[in-house]
Amino acid sequence: MIIILGIIFIIIGFIFKAFPPKKINSIFGYRTLLSMKNQDTWNESHKYSANTFIILGFIFIPLQFVLSQLNISYGYEKIILLICAVLMIITNEVHLKKVFNNDGSRKI
Repeated sequence: MIIILGIIFIIIGFIFKAFPPKKINSIFGYRTLLSMKNQDTWNESHKYSANTFIILGFIFIPLQFVLSQLNISYGYEKIILLICAVLMIITNEVHLKKVFNNDGSRKI
């Protein structure tokens, strides 16, 4: 199951790279309070989150093989996916906070 999620994450990452959402919207894209502050934060968040999706996708694929060798049940796979998703959001938000002030203006 994680191998499929890894492939999906890689595809999402490449979609974000090739076709990032042009305008802030509430349907498609990486949507958090900081990423939706203005167009600059929106563009930066998609550029960064695309890479994060791709990296996590490439981590999930070998992780599946490790878990299957250790006979880990699917319950643990779901926990690992949840942890990775939370870590992805945290790393993306930390990046945005390094680049932008709370009001959405770029730090100098």
